[in-house]
Amino acid sequence: MKKMLQRMMIGGVGLSMLISCSADSVNDDALSLNATTSTVPTQNLTMNDLAGTWNMYSMTSVGEGKTVDFDLDGNSTYDLLKETDCFDNMFFVFETDGDVLTENARLFFDGTSGKFTCATTGQYAATYQISGNDLTVTFTVNGVEYTQSKTVSRFSENGKEYLKVTLTEAETDSAVYVAKDPGNTVASDIKQIDMVYQRAE
Repeated sequence: MKKMLQRMMIGGVGLSMLISCSADSVNDDALSLNATTSTVPTQNLTMNDLAGTWNMYSMTSVGEGKTVDFDLDGNSTYDLLKETDCFDNMFFVFETDGDVLTENARLFFDGTSGKFTCATTGQYAATYQISGNDLTVTFTVNGVEYTQSKTVSRFSENGKEYLKVTLTEAETDSAVYVAKDPGNTVASDIKQIDMVYQRAE
């Protein structure tokens, strides 16, 4: 995956955990959501549809055998949030005037040991546009302006609203917010990540 996870920034979208469920139940629900929402049809979304807070809900490695063991406990899983708490606090707050606030995190890999450290990179104020279900976000890092565009899917399950975005290896490799993976880490084989966010109530 060469840089994959290390900082899932503004191409994604969010969700909070279901409070009444056990941890295992929540993880099962998250994997089920990722597995069943790839057929969501193209939607004509507006800023009003996105307005509000969306919190990280699930982050899943996609592809046969693309499991990870970030915590090096000997157990590999497709559920990236089970392997690290690095991305737990990621969120988006969309305003109807085109402003968006996001918090993101980044993984840094040691080229010798393959171990990683997590750095919260803080909150970013940006602007966004939505056309159909294509989300475009413009943000500034160290005085340089960048634009990222992703297709998002909005859907509902059990009375909750979700946004889903998929990050491919090529997209994360070219992302300006990703720390380079030396190629021999526990994340190196990841080819695709499905991220799901849940609208806060």
